[in-house]
Amino acid sequence: MVRPLNDGHDFVFQLGGHVPRLSVRPGEQFTLFTEDCFSGRLTSVDGKPREVAPYPKVNPLVGPIAVEGIKPGDIMAIHLHRLEPARDWGVATISPNFGFLSGTRASPNLQAEQEERVWIWRLSPDRTRLTTQTSSGGALSASYRPFHGTLGVAPAHGEVRLGVVPGDFGGNFDIPDLTEGATLYLRANVDGGHIYVGDGHYAQGDGEIAGTAVEGAFFTTLSAEKAAPDESFDWPRLETEGRIGVIGCARPLDDAARIAAAGLVRWVAHRTGLGIMDAHQLVSQTCSLRIGNVVNPAFTVLCSVPKVALPQ
Repeated sequence: MVRPLNDGHDFVFQLGGHVPRLSVRPGEQFTLFTEDCFSGRLTSVDGKPREVAPYPKVNPLVGPIAVEGIKPGDIMAIHLHRLEPARDWGVATISPNFGFLSGTRASPNLQAEQEERVWIWRLSPDRTRLTTQTSSGGALSASYRPFHGTLGVAPAHGEVRLGVVPGDFGGNFDIPDLTEGATLYLRANVDGGHIYVGDGHYAQGDGEIAGTAVEGAFFTTLSAEKAAPDESFDWPRLETEGRIGVIGCARPLDDAARIAAAGLVRWVAHRTGLGIMDAHQLVSQTCSLRIGNVVNPAFTVLCSVPKVALPQ
């Protein structure tokens, strides 16, 4: 294992407001150690999530990492090359007043609070499955699907945002497509861009409805460089081997979906040379809408299309 570039560095809990802790060259691959959202402190079913990781000390991030030559206004391409699990277990929770099916301060109800519970999920030796024990002694199983819940850059106008917040700067998307082989495009707001990464997930269903994924630590290898200028660029873009998409962040959920869909129509038009109405029609007939999270300060939606659907 290559020594992580951030070895010996503390984690941070906000995007923005920091001087660069690390610096890399454009296109240079580098490896980082990223902690789970509980800073590795929730290790048993008897643990207390809100004691070991009291808000806002959740979602520890590595960063900021400056990329040489990046200037404000540049579009950055951040590539995820490898996500290596740092442990053979991950952790998931349900907590009172948090999650899609719980009353919260911003969406209250009069139902009784859910009790706090912790599940430790064990990774199989072949790294294909995760299993955990139920309260009755049975077993639950899920596929191992590694990705980063949080990847972003310093926000614009000197803002500082908590690591649980998503926005046009990136942040806490909780989009499972942000995995090995993916490229995230973000607009730089400061010299160097200032990359932040963390919130590793070993598995998560769409929406992250319980409030956490199977949270896990990674050794992550990535690289970044300046992408080609594009006057149609606005919200974060995600590209994989087979798809392109745009991520919208907002409340209510339909606004996040609208941001993502409109952004993708503009990207498809720019990329293919189609008129905006033809691009709208193509996206309407071929897109998928994937909910990243419905539990964070802003909800996230990825609108994507298969590359094979795009005119050559």
